Amino acid sequence: MIKKITASLLLTLVVPLSNPVSAEELTLTQQWQTKTELKQPESVIYDIMRRSLYVSNINGEPSGKDGKGFISLIANDGKIEKLKWVDGLNAPKGMAIFGKNLFVADINELLVIDVETAKVTKRFALDGEHFLNDVAIDRSGVIYVTDTSTNRIYRLYRGKLEIWLEDEKLENPNGLYIDNEHLIVGSWGKPTDGWKTDVPGHLLVISLKDKSIVDFGNGSPIGNLDGLAKQDDHTFLITDWMQGKLMQASDDGKVKTLLELGQGTADILYLRSKKLLLIPHMMEGKLIAYTTK
Repeated sequence: MIKKITASLLLTLVVPLSNPVSAEELTLTQQWQTKTELKQPESVIYDIMRRSLYVSNINGEPSGKDGKGFISLIANDGKIEKLKWVDGLNAPKGMAIFGKNLFVADINELLVIDVETAKVTKRFALDGEHFLNDVAIDRSGVIYVTDTSTNRIYRLYRGKLEIWLEDEKLENPNGLYIDNEHLIVGSWGKPTDGWKTDVPGHLLVISLKDKSIVDFGNGSPIGNLDGLAKQDDHTFLITDWMQGKLMQASDDGKVKTLLELGQGTADILYLRSKKLLLIPHMMEGKLIAYTTK
């Protein structure tokens, strides 16, 4: 089931505040960018224990099982420490880290990489055609993965990668973020010609308890959504891959464009404690860092 979510309903679901507020103004200042040596960088994750950044590189067709994909190791100042830290992958996309394990969505597989050895230790494979895209982990260590091509969200639970939710109302789910007891999903929209859409996607809120689906904000189309990150209790930062935009979406239904970087803005990471936003740019082959205030 899906229904429009009003600001008051959202506050009941996501944040225990009395009234919606407008999104806080956000000023972005570019801090650094990597050399343009990355190969279609899709996702970035921060390893707080090792103070390193990992970036997934598709390096080919997004659904191509060609063994050319890899993960890069990036320093906090944007220096590429090791371009092919882990290689021999296919088209790695979304990532999440839990302890010493890095979980990576790679077409029809969820990979587990030991960050201490930089080795793939496990592979959870699915039969048939899939497009595993983004990964998120809840506080108990349960892993969720979007499958954009099948309108599914998978769950890795007790060693098994299983369908957790399948619903056309997911509208080709891409970006994924866990906010307390809810999954926030950035939908791409229903493709009509390749990856083009007549009606682009928007943000959805899914209950982890009963799997009910509601719209974030007023449910209006926003864009072909890829990355999303929480700015504050009322606001998410999102990217539109096709239009190359970074946007700010708030629970009162307002959407504001913050940056226009050209097609390819992918799976972002916002480190709120550091006030640092990281944007992989697939088409330009680089990772861009912005400070916020």
